[in-house]
Parts: sequence; structure tokens; C-alpha cells
Amino acid sequence: MSELRQQLTDLGADITTALDDVPLPAALLDADGVVSWQNRSSLDRRGDVVGSDLVSLVAPEEVAAARDLLTRILCRGEPAELTLHVRLATGELEAREISAAPVREGGSVVAVFGLSTPAQPRPDRRARTSDLAAELTERQVDVLHALAEGKSTHQIADELSISVTTVRNHVANLLAALGVHTRLQAVVVASRAGLIDL
Repeated sequence: MSELRQQLTDLGADITTALDDVPLPAALLDADGVVSWQNRSSLDRRGDVVGSDLVSLVAPEEVAAARDLLTRILCRGEPAELTLHVRLATGELEAREISAAPVREGGSVVAVFGLSTPAQPRPDRRARTSDLAAELTERQVDVLHALAEGKSTHQIADELSISVTTVRNHVANLLAALGVHTRLQAVVVASRAGLIDL
């Protein structure tokens, strides 16, 4: 028994009841990305989705980002945050900020626990597109197109005749400008903003 579990047992604590009473939607996904538990708030907002794959619960254009989120948590054991449009019980999609963390057993990641909050409203897409386009250099747009084609850092460096370090710097600046954490997220945001075509 883990130290935390023993401490909770000694306190007479029931973590499941506590999580059920959290007013934010919370869920537990197994290692295959299937919902295995959800709290009352999640049940109220989304309906009973236990047994559903996470990717079936998000907007179709965000499936890749949802898979990237799961991979990062399950394979790397890193917590992650991402905005996704999640399907409600009514069938409508709602923008939610997802905060997720790995659940470990014996050192291995066996599940993902996540909470969601309403996403902040986004500015008008046309204004955002022109703002983003103004922030990016021509070379950054070239790198963005190469990322959308799935090219590696080395392939981009060879194609654009620049160093690998320069490519990494361009990617880091792109991620900051687009307000994302991964290359895949950069491509999704840029595509939605109309900066690139997929």
C-alpha cells in the first residue's frame, strides 16, 4: 500500500466521494484512453460516457490533439493542459480547458485523471488571424508549413538550408506566438486561424 493510500486510510478518507463532490467535471481514463470513471459534475454535463473513447468525445478536428495529450501523459508521464471542444450530453460541443495528470501504480502510468474548466472566449477569428500573421516571420511560416507536412527538425533544416538549432529556435518562437506547447498543437491552431491549409 502506498504511503498516501495508507495516510488516507488512517484518516478514514474516501477520495472517491471527495472527487465526486468536486464541482468541476472530472474523469479517469484507462491506458487505452477509455473513460472508466466520471464524477457527478461530468455526468451532469456530458451524460454517462463511461466506456467511451476520449477521441469520440471531442470535435473531429481535435482528435489528433486529444491523442497527443494522451500520448504525452501515458508515454512520458507528464501532466498536460490543452483546450478541447468536448461533446455535451445535448450533443453540442463546448470549449473546455483540460488539465490532466498521470495516475501511477508501481512506477508505471496506468491511467489519466483530468479536470476541465470553461475555456476563455477567443477573439474574433479574423482579428486573430491577422494578429498571428503579423507576429510570424516569413521563415516561421515556412517552418510551420513543413511541420504541417510532418517533417522532422533535420528534414526542415535540410529543406530550408538552415541549421538544426535555427529550426528549433523558429519552432520555439512559433509555439510561443501561437500560445501552444507542442508542434501538433501549433499546426492545429495555425490551420484553424487560416494560416496554413491541411
